Amino acid sequence: MALIGTIRKNGWILIVLMALALGGFILMDIVSNSSRYSMADLNAMGKVNGQTISRDDFDRYEKVVYGSAADFQRRASAWNYFVDKAIIAQEAEPLGLGVGKEELLDLEFGVNPSPLLQQRQITPDVAQQVKGMIEGGTFNDPNARGFWAELEKEIIHERTQSKLLGMVAKGIFTPSWQAEMAYRETNERIDMAYVRVPFEKVADADIKVTDADLAAYLKAHSKQFYQYDEVRTAAFISVDVVPTAQDSADARAAIAKLVGDFRAATNDSVFVQQNQGTIDGSYKRKDALPPAAADSLASKPIGTVIGPYLDNGSWTIAKVLDRKLMPDSVRARHILIKTGDASRMVDSLQILVEKGMARFDSLAAKFGTDGTATKGGDLGWFAQGAMVPEFNDLCFNKAEQGKLYKVQTQFGFHLVEVTGKKFLKNESSVRFASISQRVVPSASTQQAAKDKAISLTTNAKTAADLEKMAGEMGLTLQNSMAIRANDFYFASSVQGNVARELVRWAFDEKTKKDQVSKEYYTVPDQTGGYFDSKYIIPVLKVISPKGEGTVEGLRQQLETLTKNRKKADALIAKLQGASDLQALAGQYTVMVDTARLVTFGTTSLPAGNEPRVIGTAFSLQKGAVSKPVEGTGGVYVVQLLSDKPQNQLPPDLTMFRRQAASTTANTIRTRMMTYLRREAEVED
Repeated sequence: MALIGTIRKNGWILIVLMALALGGFILMDIVSNSSRYSMADLNAMGKVNGQTISRDDFDRYEKVVYGSAADFQRRASAWNYFVDKAIIAQEAEPLGLGVGKEELLDLEFGVNPSPLLQQRQITPDVAQQVKGMIEGGTFNDPNARGFWAELEKEIIHERTQSKLLGMVAKGIFTPSWQAEMAYRETNERIDMAYVRVPFEKVADADIKVTDADLAAYLKAHSKQFYQYDEVRTAAFISVDVVPTAQDSADARAAIAKLVGDFRAATNDSVFVQQNQGTIDGSYKRKDALPPAAADSLASKPIGTVIGPYLDNGSWTIAKVLDRKLMPDSVRARHILIKTGDASRMVDSLQILVEKGMARFDSLAAKFGTDGTATKGGDLGWFAQGAMVPEFNDLCFNKAEQGKLYKVQTQFGFHLVEVTGKKFLKNESSVRFASISQRVVPSASTQQAAKDKAISLTTNAKTAADLEKMAGEMGLTLQNSMAIRANDFYFASSVQGNVARELVRWAFDEKTKKDQVSKEYYTVPDQTGGYFDSKYIIPVLKVISPKGEGTVEGLRQQLETLTKNRKKADALIAKLQGASDLQALAGQYTVMVDTARLVTFGTTSLPAGNEPRVIGTAFSLQKGAVSKPVEGTGGVYVVQLLSDKPQNQLPPDLTMFRRQAASTTANTIRTRMMTYLRREAEVED
């Protein structure tokens, strides 16, 4: 009662309590909804025009198509597939375009299957096996079912896209004037002579290019430099981890310790295997041996151990195992079986020939699956190394003339008979075993390089700092490629996953222009070694936003183009009034070139793509010399050598109308997806 009395006297307490309770309910609802939205966001890989691409769908596709070890390039390919699929579905649905069940079955199992089956290396036989299992209810393997389900989606997308592009291409109309142009561009021909004075004839020192010049050029060619994505450019220092002389000496000493045991080994195969060496089954002539050991390997007695010698960055010891005279070339015939139980089929064919129940050439004509089948399987004469390794090894190193052998190569199973051997040079060949110790940077060598990288990331704050410090260390500041946010390349010298990491750094919202990375990026050895090959220290140089190009972002390209334009102006001024091509060529120490049977549709000359020069030639009368013409590779002066074309139009232009329509349709098929991607609002 006392509590009730207190509340009556202090009503505001009740109001506060009710407000807190109501606020708690509202907060709980907000948190709950926030949690749900967060889970939805986590499952969203991205959006295309507002349509969500599910992370579950993406991960499932990636795993089924590429496996668990998909790299970024494959992930990017998978992402592009999902983007294109969403775009095509959004365009096709309002038009009623799609793929029905019967059509899908025909694309999977019919006589004209989808090209995707071949791309996925699914033969018609395999497709029919899958069909049989589906109809029989035995298609139960979860991995196979998952793969086929994704393949069906790809087939539907590919066919729908083909229908959409085909529908647009079918809407192309070719007017008469365009058909006439197609005829003239193909059939009217001229002969022309020309002199090209390259831009290099004007010294760079004589040409001054200002920022105002660059801006003016960019403004005049703004559409040419429009950027559909934000582009960034970085510079970087590469601190290479290079083995020292001591590292090389240590590797040599390590391999030298094995010489005595290698020489005394009674079982070379076991010894080589225990020491991660190799035994080449083939015999090699002196000119195919490692240069540093060729003389010794070609002349020393069997059992001799040679080395250590340096071969391709490794200290190596080699043991002579055998020596014999090898043919310079052999002649052989074969029967190649590619599909089905190929191994058993070859065994059966071998038995038929060896028992005299069938002729080799007859079986080759009936069962051979390559171009030699019509010639009884005859491959003719071929030299050492002309065939794939397994086939070459059999014919030159193992096979006796006249006997049959079975060998497997990348093409399938072969039944092989060597029918002839030629010995011309009579040079002996050697078979040898080798054990190598690669020269790799030691831990101390790697640490020394790493210390340089740490010093650069710690002390260099700007591009100027980085370049100055690099110069003091004897290093060079290099430029990256122009990169976009989803690129997986950075520079020609930086490949693999680290390139993608550098791109992500360059586009991170925390990365500012002229900022040196606070950490270095490690490039592992690309040949399989367990050590670092280099450390990359990047600095962001240029940010070119989407839209109109900027002088800053395109400076290097614009400087070249603007400088060439100014050189062209200077050359044109000097060449005005030139009428004698021979004299002009002599003045600039260049050649008078000729081009014959040139059509108006031709766009290139030996020096490069020059449509303006060719167009000028078509405007001349026979014998006339043109004014100087700026081209892409220099300034040209042109003379028409032939009569000006005066071809009469044929009465029927149907073929040329189709030709023009086909050209336009192919252009649409090639470029339409690029346009649709640019117009789509893609979030990832």
